[in-house]
Amino acid sequence: MILAAFVWGSGHPAGKIILREITPQQLTLLSSMSCGIVLAIWLTLTKKTRSLSRIRGRALTLTLASGAIMFFLYPNLSFSALRLIPASANSILVATSTIFVAILAVLFLRERLRTFGYLGILVSFVGIALVIASTELGSLNVANLSVFGSILALLGAVASALYAIVGRRLAMFDAMCITLIGAAFGAALQGVLLGISGGFSGLFGASLETYGQIAYWGVFSGLAYVAYYYCLARMEATRVSSFIFLSPLFASLLSSVALGEQLTAPFLTGLALTLGGIWVTQRGQTT
Repeated sequence: MILAAFVWGSGHPAGKIILREITPQQLTLLSSMSCGIVLAIWLTLTKKTRSLSRIRGRALTLTLASGAIMFFLYPNLSFSALRLIPASANSILVATSTIFVAILAVLFLRERLRTFGYLGILVSFVGIALVIASTELGSLNVANLSVFGSILALLGAVASALYAIVGRRLAMFDAMCITLIGAAFGAALQGVLLGISGGFSGLFGASLETYGQIAYWGVFSGLAYVAYYYCLARMEATRVSSFIFLSPLFASLLSSVALGEQLTAPFLTGLALTLGGIWVTQRGQTT
C-alpha cells in the first residue's frame, strides 16, 4: 500500500504537467488503455488468462462497476479538478476518500472503528493539511482554490471510496484479472464518450515527454490498483484506505524535488502526524 500510495501521489504533479497538452478526458482514455495493455501482456506471459473466465455473473457486473468507477468516473473527476486547482490541494481533497470509506464500510460491510481509529483519521488529516499548507506553491489559500475544482476533487474522493467498497466484494478473484477487465471497460466508456463529443482532436499532437509520462502513469497506476486489490483481500477496507493519506505526502515531496519547494519544520511535523495517524487508525480497526 505504501508503494501504491507513492504511485498515486506522483500522479498529481505528473498529471499537472500532462494536462498542459491534452484534456482530462484524453488522459483518462490513454492511462486506462495503457494499464489494460500492460496487464493483458502480463497475464498472457504468466498464462493466467484462464482466470478471466471465473469472473462472470454477479462478479462480472461488480467488476464492470468497479471499472466504471475507478477507470472512468474517478480519473475524469480528479483530472478535471487538477486543471483548476493546485496539485497539492487536489491531493489532499482526494485523500478525504478515507473518511468516506470509513462511513461506507460501516454502512455496507459491517466494519467498525473504535473511537481510537477515528481519532487516527483526524490526526492524519490534520497532518496532511499542515504539510500542504506549509508548501508555498500548494498553500491552501481560499483565493487560490476554484470552488468548482474543489467540488470535483471531493466527488473524486467519493468515487474512490466506492471503488474500495466494491473491490472488497471481489476479494476472492485474481486482482490482475479484475483490474484488467475494469481498465478495459473504463477505457471503452471513455472512448465512446470522446467519439460522441469529438474529443479526439489534438490527442496525437502532444510531445514525446508527455507521452512518456502518460505511459508511466498508465503502467504503474495499473500495478498500484492490483496491489490495492491484493491488500483488500487480506485487510479491512478502512485499514487499507488509511494508507491513501500517504499519497498527498508523496505528492508534496515530489513537487518539492521538481519545483524547488522547501521542506520546512511544519512540513516535517505534518509528516510525523500523518504517519502516526495511519498507525492509530490501524490500531483502532475492529471487525
